[in-house]
Amino acid sequence: MFVQNNKRRPALIATAVVLLSSLNVESLLLYELPTPSFVIDTQALRRIAIAPTASNDVSTQLVPSIRLPDSGALFRPHPIKSLVIDSEFASTVVDVTFPVEEGQASIGFIHSTVTLASEDATPDGDSIATFLAEIDLDPSLCGRHKDELGQFAKLVLGLNNHHVGSYYWARSAGAGASMEAPGVLFGCSPSGNDRGALRWIEERGPALCNSNDGKRSEWVNFLRKGDTVQLVPVDGQGAMLQMSKSFGSDGTNGTGRLFGISSEGRPMGSEPEVVYPAIELVLCLRQLFLAVVKGKDA
Repeated sequence: MFVQNNKRRPALIATAVVLLSSLNVESLLLYELPTPSFVIDTQALRRIAIAPTASNDVSTQLVPSIRLPDSGALFRPHPIKSLVIDSEFASTVVDVTFPVEEGQASIGFIHSTVTLASEDATPDGDSIATFLAEIDLDPSLCGRHKDELGQFAKLVLGLNNHHVGSYYWARSAGAGASMEAPGVLFGCSPSGNDRGALRWIEERGPALCNSNDGKRSEWVNFLRKGDTVQLVPVDGQGAMLQMSKSFGSDGTNGTGRLFGISSEGRPMGSEPEVVYPAIELVLCLRQLFLAVVKGKDA
């Protein structure tokens, strides 16, 4: 069994992010990022940050600083070196609530890797009948809020889904990447470790839960160890902040595993590229307030 050294993880991740930030990482693609990580679809973010009449030049590839209204946390994206910096736009701050709306492209995704496929799982009573995959995402990293099914995040078709044919219109295409895989439930892994699990809600999931085209969740049956998937958190603000805190350089701030990706200029269905190798937490008002209160009580 592989045992992670959690005490060394923050330092290792911080070092990796510094390296990513200092290099020209134009060739870095989504599948090459560490997992779990929080990725922002910069094209979806720009739709709420840039006026519809904005020009289509290279400066529009930039995204503003991100403020989370619930906590007051402020994040500053660091672009790759090849992007032209527009100082006026870079100083812009936009409030992002990560709305989850049917038919609309999601802004935030959690990128995760399959650690155990159903074909490799050990039979364990009735659970094996619905088990699809174990992933390296601890549900506690997904924020505080749950949906009506009791899950912190929902599995979606994803930003780099290679389990559906290239003919399928929704493959990595805007709002299509945010389409839910119906009938699949995300929760804690039955192994009891810090991982999550994907399973069918019903034993006859593939037959009962698919849409008419048969592709919306059928592909989940074919997940293998090492494959990557994306989930949309119910509480996007909480997930982004939690990911930063869990993988930040000192546990409270730092770059964490926060990245910005884009499919702009990429062939349909291809891997998105990483355009923001680091998104840094520069201020969290809630943490600052608690620190002040603690200082007064001391």
